[in-house]
Amino acid sequence: MALEDITKLIDAGKGKDYLILNEVKDLIPHHVHSPEELEDLLAIIGTQGIEVLENRQKLSSSALKKEFEEEVYPVENIGLDLPLGALETTKDPVRIYLREMGRVPLLTREEEVNIAKRIERGQQRVLKALSRSPIVLRQILATGEDLKCGVRSIKEIVVFNDEEITEQMLQDRVKDMTRRIDGLEKHHKRASRLALRLATIPLKKKAREHRRCRFRLDREIVRISLIIRNLGFSNFERKRLIDRAHKFYNIMRSLDGQIRNLEKKIESTRSEELKKD
Repeated sequence: MALEDITKLIDAGKGKDYLILNEVKDLIPHHVHSPEELEDLLAIIGTQGIEVLENRQKLSSSALKKEFEEEVYPVENIGLDLPLGALETTKDPVRIYLREMGRVPLLTREEEVNIAKRIERGQQRVLKALSRSPIVLRQILATGEDLKCGVRSIKEIVVFNDEEITEQMLQDRVKDMTRRIDGLEKHHKRASRLALRLATIPLKKKAREHRRCRFRLDREIVRISLIIRNLGFSNFERKRLIDRAHKFYNIMRSLDGQIRNLEKKIESTRSEELKKD
């Protein structure tokens, strides 16, 4: 959308803090047809404190919606069981957008709380899955080294709840983050040693020792997961870790396919050699 088109609409509404619907229709760019483009345009106008009204008398949202419905849905058509959009008689994008927006029911407080809980549960599941990934663990250890060297900023890695962030707060957060990651590295090394030891203990001959080593390994894995989940990553850092894990997954999947193809070629080559012999 051209800047001059937006400027025309804003200049027309300044001074009176509103725009008449017909004025918006006359000034709206001809290339704006989709609801998304129209929503962006009305959002920009709204940020300037300008309202879009049906006429010069300010109407409530319910009254404005009623007028739109009466225009698009005549009285004689009430009661007909027709699909949405079947009675559309106007191509005006402003009227279509406002009418469609009025059809969507607002969420109740209970529905908003339920959606928020579902989002939070989903984020916790994603974070838990990330905390169990060896690839993510290596990335977090590398992040600790980057923080120590000043390669990355702590602002993009963790969430700050304070409105005003001082330099001292940043330094304290870097120290706390690197300390936690150093503790994470210690648990990772301990878990690696236990995993190597577990592979050398036969389950049938030394079942008790095997179970004890397995229990200690599981405890270290849980501790590593809890440390990662409590690091307080920002959405940007979570997305970066997810993208990195997804990238490595695609690489490993491609390599696995290449290995299978090579194994098939080796088997076919052996068969040919056996036939010749």
